[in-house]
This record gives sequence, structure tokens and C-alpha cells, in this order.
Amino acid sequence: MNLHVPSQVSHLPNAATQAADTIGQEAVRFGELARAWWNRNADLVRDAAGNVRDEAAALGSRTRLYVKDAPVKSVLVAAAVGAAITGLLLLLLKRDR
Repeated sequence: MNLHVPSQVSHLPNAATQAADTIGQEAVRFGELARAWWNRNADLVRDAAGNVRDEAAALGSRTRLYVKDAPVKSVLVAAAVGAAITGLLLLLLKRDR
């Protein structure tokens, strides 16, 4: 019986350890990149939400001022928009049948 181990096989434990170390380092690097991406995009979403909130508040203020200045016209515009939306919905529901 030949117990001679080829030299490539004797290096396998060392190669496996090196591979595990490399994989661990890459996992850490990937985690850092993912964390940086998350922080950057979370800031962008937070900023966008703040901008939308500010624009909605400004639109609400302008709408209140418009209704205060022209109440009859505001009611007529609201009625026309409501009728248009109702007409579109009825058209879509009729189309589905």
C-alpha cells in the first residue's frame, strides 16, 4: 500500500483557509458597500419626502387662498373635475362589461 500523498493534496487545507479568508474579506467589503449605498439612498429618500411635504403644504396654502378669493368659481371647478372623474370611471366600468 502506497501512503505517499501528492504534493497538491497536502496544500488543500492551506488553500481552503486562504479561500475562506478571501471570502470573509469580500463579505466585509460587500457589507460596507451595502451600508454606504443604504445610507446614501436613505438620505435621498428623506430629502425627496421633505420636498414633497413642503410642496404639498404650499399647494394647500395656495388652494385655501384661491378658495377664499373666489369661492363660487372654486365650487364650479370642483364640480367640473368631479363630473369628469365620474364620467371616466363610468366609461371604464362600462368598458369592462
